[in-house]
Amino acid sequence: MMVFKNSFIVLLLAVAGLFCSCGDGNNYTLTGSLPTRYDGCRVLLSPATYYFSPDKSTPVDSGIIKNGEFRFRGTVQEPAVFVLTIEDVRDNRIPGMSSVPVIIERGNIKVLYDTTGITLSGTPANDRYMATIGKGKQEIQRRSQILFRERDSVQQLAGNVSNEINNYYNEQSRIIFREIMVPAAEEFISEYAGTSTGDYFFFTCCSKDIYSDAFVERIYPTINQELREQYETFIRTRQEKQNYFSSSQKATEVGRPFREIVARTIEGKEVRLSEQVKKGGLVLLDFWGSWCVPCIQEMPLLKELYGKYGKKGLVIIGISLDKEREKWQSSLEKHKPIGIQISELKGWESASRNDYGVQAIPFTLLIDGAGKIIARNPHGPKLVEAVEEYFNRK
Repeated sequence: MMVFKNSFIVLLLAVAGLFCSCGDGNNYTLTGSLPTRYDGCRVLLSPATYYFSPDKSTPVDSGIIKNGEFRFRGTVQEPAVFVLTIEDVRDNRIPGMSSVPVIIERGNIKVLYDTTGITLSGTPANDRYMATIGKGKQEIQRRSQILFRERDSVQQLAGNVSNEINNYYNEQSRIIFREIMVPAAEEFISEYAGTSTGDYFFFTCCSKDIYSDAFVERIYPTINQELREQYETFIRTRQEKQNYFSSSQKATEVGRPFREIVARTIEGKEVRLSEQVKKGGLVLLDFWGSWCVPCIQEMPLLKELYGKYGKKGLVIIGISLDKEREKWQSSLEKHKPIGIQISELKGWESASRNDYGVQAIPFTLLIDGAGKIIARNPHGPKLVEAVEEYFNRK
């Protein structure tokens, strides 16, 4: 749950109530029921957070499932959204069980986990949630299962997995979501407009641009101002990143000059791309990651190319999009990729990835001795052909 100036005291009281059964009568009990196969799993209760918030939620209580049940008790001053998380889950036969939003309010709240999904009951807000959003989620789950069984049958008849088939059924899935979830969410949120509960579900049920215009015009002004500002900053920043990413793809098309890359080797030595671009040579950039199986599978081909053209001026620079140094180092030791290996250790937020508009990996780029890009993302035979053609022209 977001902490704002006008709700800070409320949050403190709500959290403190989780550890105390005494209070002013605003007591609640939260009981969860699951199949006994989940016995021994740990359950966490945490304040709900927003996807666009830098704040990280910290569990305020926890328990162990025993005999198919867990229970939390406490007091709360006003309704607030929390999230139940079950750790060490041994299967995923219960849809949505990994993270369940629950409205903590006074009364006896019950959470039932079964193969149809999650059912909340026992208090007014949770009952209304189930009658609207919860019911919608279960119906979407039911119809989606039917839809994707049909998709699988069609793919078997076609004899292969077609992008057109997948695109069609993905669009049908989106239509089902809009038909069911949008009206259900609008109904529930309208009833709780102006509260932290309404604010939370406004942003988590659907994206703002999916709701009806009339609904947004009526509800959005009721949302906490600081929360709106944080959301709008997030959207603006995301759009700026998307715009820069698109411009980067155009700026690194074939025929355009290379963009500088500065990163470090596993030993900490700084490497600059500009220092590797030399007259008569050819630089092969290879964006990869330790988790990327296709990237690993392409490494033998890169070794073959270097073995054949390394002495003629081919320079291979591997740019890892890893975030964790240990995983990157382990992969280097195991697979021993050829060439200069560098990383910013910033994952998909790496400057090099954004500067070159890398949408997926493996991603390759060829830069000639004049610093001009001569091939963008060739693989397999096309990569071999591009390298051979360059050196054969010399």
